[in-house]
Amino acid sequence: MDCSFEKLVQYLDKSLDLDGQLEVLNHIDVCHSCRDAIFYISRDRDASLFRYRPYRERVSAR
Repeated sequence: MDCSFEKLVQYLDKSLDLDGQLEVLNHIDVCHSCRDAIFYISRDRDASLFRYRPYRERVSAR
């Protein structure tokens, strides 16, 4: 597998089949930049889930 941002995102979204998941896992074992990308993508996604929004902003968004 060559470096593919799209495949990394699909891996994190759990939308790859088993062969695709294994391909990504084998790739990130040898590719430090993709391993770092997986870390930063997942960290940024998790942080955005817990972003503080004032009550007024949450209510007006409905």
